[in-house]
Amino acid sequence: MPLCLMPPVVGAEQAQHVRCDGPAVALLDLGLPDAAGYALARHWERRPGLQLVLILPSADCRSEAETLRAVDSLLPPIRLERLEQTLSRALQAIGPLHAENALPAWNGSGTTALAVEEVVYVRAEGKYAFLRTRHGEFLTDRSLAELLRTFPDRFLQVHRSAIVARAAIAGASLVTPELSGGDADPYWELVLDGVPERIPVARRRWPQVRDCVPRSGVGSSLTEAF
Repeated sequence: MPLCLMPPVVGAEQAQHVRCDGPAVALLDLGLPDAAGYALARHWERRPGLQLVLILPSADCRSEAETLRAVDSLLPPIRLERLEQTLSRALQAIGPLHAENALPAWNGSGTTALAVEEVVYVRAEGKYAFLRTRHGEFLTDRSLAELLRTFPDRFLQVHRSAIVARAAIAGASLVTPELSGGDADPYWELVLDGVPERIPVARRRWPQVRDCVPRSGVGSSLTEAF
């Protein structure tokens, strides 16, 4: 993989203007002279393909650093062997993250690349999106709109804040006020393979979603809705 070594910068103001036209690894000192290391980290973590390595000013910063999307966190003095291991992990992550069917994702264990086939559903929460697989949940910088545009045959929007993998739809059930314990109108929710959660379907999207639900996945008392 071709690499370009960029000159070091000092201070967040200079770093904000660093241009990166492709995959990259950035070592960021959270103890920048202008005390803007965390703000810069949150700005950089939104850049697709950027593998962030954090340098901690003290051990007390470790818990806050864990809230950032980073390949690793290093505490000085940094041994050369440790730095080499971290850079190796970051460089290995760049390749998979840029595969055509891979999605950049991260959790408490660091950055990874998920094959789109592993994703059962995606939910949006505020400015973040969460990828749900059979093995857990991962944060991603891809929006629902971007995922739908990139993988139109893979995902189906069922709610303004949720998309599901068409192949994962196992069935549907009708939630009535008696079942929900409230007085809201009845609505449908999807049963998905591999995860226990059920995903509610917006009423206006049900006609399109209904066509993707296998008939065997609907109870006999509910088939009239089809």
